[in-house]
Amino acid sequence: MNYLQHFETDRVVEACIAGAGDFGRGVLRQARQMKGFSARIAIDINPEKAAEALHHAGIPDTQIMVCHSGKDAEQAWQNGLFIATASFETVQALPFDILVESTGIPDVGARYAEAALLADKHVGIATKETESVVGPYLTRLAYQQGRLFTPLDGDQPSLLIGLLTWAKTLGFEIIAAGKSSEYDFIWDEASATVTCNGTAFPAPGLDELWELPVGRERDVVEARSKLLAAIPQISVPDLCEMVNVANATGLSPDRPEFHAMILRTTEVPTLLDLQPQGGVLQGPGRLEVFNCLRRPDELSFAGGVFVVVRCEDPHVWALLRDKGHVLSRNEHSAMIYLPRHLLGLEAPISLLDVVLNGLTSGGGHATTPKFDLTARTTQTIKAGQRLEMRGHHRHIEGLRPELHPAAPLSPTEKVPFYLLPGADVIRDIEPNQPITLADVALPDSSLKQLRIKQDELFQHHHPATKVDTTSTLA
Repeated sequence: MNYLQHFETDRVVEACIAGAGDFGRGVLRQARQMKGFSARIAIDINPEKAAEALHHAGIPDTQIMVCHSGKDAEQAWQNGLFIATASFETVQALPFDILVESTGIPDVGARYAEAALLADKHVGIATKETESVVGPYLTRLAYQQGRLFTPLDGDQPSLLIGLLTWAKTLGFEIIAAGKSSEYDFIWDEASATVTCNGTAFPAPGLDELWELPVGRERDVVEARSKLLAAIPQISVPDLCEMVNVANATGLSPDRPEFHAMILRTTEVPTLLDLQPQGGVLQGPGRLEVFNCLRRPDELSFAGGVFVVVRCEDPHVWALLRDKGHVLSRNEHSAMIYLPRHLLGLEAPISLLDVVLNGLTSGGGHATTPKFDLTARTTQTIKAGQRLEMRGHHRHIEGLRPELHPAAPLSPTEKVPFYLLPGADVIRDIEPNQPITLADVALPDSSLKQLRIKQDELFQHHHPATKVDTTSTLA
């Protein structure tokens, strides 16, 4: 594709950036380098932080105005200034085209996204936590408003959907698709340690598990997992991104907690194949996450995305293998991958596509509530405890993520993970139990209200209680 032809127009797309963190700052910075894209509005709960983000994007301080009212914002816009403010409501009447929702706060994401759509703006969502709970509702609301709701290139869901649909267009049989975890497992043979996210963990004996003997691949990979059990091998953000892909594409997990194996890049198509082919999967069209094991001098997978496809023509794939492509050990499958995601720096591609071409980077009308990201306890949780979301990875202590078929909120059904922050536990919950609405009192929130609307809207579209092994992209 020639991108310059794809976006050939004299029109300048105007964006409003909600969230002055890393993603939002990337969009603001990239807008300064582009001819057809502008971002003059930055929102943060602390408006001075929004002003600082504009400053770091290269905007002179004399051109930035902190606005506390709609009247101030309108005057600043007319004067050609850049606007920093604390809330979307202050700027929603301004004539921008699309909101970039990158606050990372699930409830704020829900409130801003709905308000923007009702104000006749498009929405690009980087707050994947919001999308995991109410993405189908916001997608449908956008269509009702004559607007679009889209994930954004720069984050893995959009990039994976792009790679999947590229492969589907070319007629490949898709065995599996997914991403690597955010942080590689880096093996230092001299110190017998594995470093992950800056922390070194003892790994005595990993040298004996470095290679996969023929016929014992699954056993050795399982041994790696046990040896490195001190390192988290699955994270909430990983599965949050995968549930958004599942709802957009129809692909499904092989099991609720995923396999999350520790693999070298060259091993991925061997293990992420069907069981009769020597892999671990029960069927095709599976979503998966793996942890990239490598030496310090080997290339990182960098949280990239991949698809595993069937090798239909042995001659063609032998040729591709000789050119460096990654084939399974038996050469019956191959991995095609994109080992990068550039956060806000590449998000404008999706934003331009929405506004100029009327195209989303997500599933469009195919986006329905197929799966929910839910929580299972890893320890006893006592009645009276309040569940709190913590850290960069938006985790809740004592809970692990899983994917299960979507279901409306009810006392007997599993609660979507990101409705749980701030919830009060109303009865003791034993370890290894799913959290249902009978276990907790949820706080009232915009996210909860939108989820109720989603349940009502899709009440006849919820899948059966067992995992669907078919896929619209398999």
